[in-house]
Amino acid sequence: MNNTIRYTSSEIFEIFKEQHRLCSPLDLETDESFVLKTNTVIKDWRRARDLVKWDKLAEFLNKEFRINETSEKWDSILNPEKKKTLGDLCDFLSTTAEKEIINPIKILGNECLSAATFIVLKRNLKDKGVDVAALRPSTKIKDFLDVYENFSPLMEEVTLTGVRVFDKLEYEKQKPQRRYKYWIDQILPIYMYKKSSVTTGEIETFRDLIQKIVENKKLGETV
Repeated sequence: MNNTIRYTSSEIFEIFKEQHRLCSPLDLETDESFVLKTNTVIKDWRRARDLVKWDKLAEFLNKEFRINETSEKWDSILNPEKKKTLGDLCDFLSTTAEKEIINPIKILGNECLSAATFIVLKRNLKDKGVDVAALRPSTKIKDFLDVYENFSPLMEEVTLTGVRVFDKLEYEKQKPQRRYKYWIDQILPIYMYKKSSVTTGEIETFRDLIQKIVENKKLGETV
């Protein structure tokens, strides 16, 4: 059985930065050039990421970090949004949000961390409503993301590892056409392309993705 450990405030801050780095280039309503800092006020963070108002944001954060804080508690953390900072939010989440520490499993007598990591990722995607019946390590990331409902859960799970996986995400060729689907639970808007796909660089399959996670290049480390 895997154990859990609390995220640190700095780990959570790096997750928010990674989400901004990866997804802002895909959304014309966000400010890709905005630099997130711990003293960034909530209002500026919401504007830069084109996020919804605090109550919907609170619902999202509960789901993202698998916690169950009350609306009243979130009100005190996120408001007043011109004074409360991203650092305040990260500090709070570090008191309640936990990440799973994945232990290797035995396969043919050998311990395998990659297999265990894939099983956990598949389980978490399923919990988010993704159809994972046909998901295999050999599954192409491009094919998986062509089902646009899959984008949100995968990006969430990848960034929550606290590990740098994708160098960047891009859309192929054509100009974006906005569709009012959101990245995660109607909060982080994405764009869909006609006859186009998300490109993920050298990460071509789930096997590649898992290998990057296992390599454990922490967010915030020098690239």
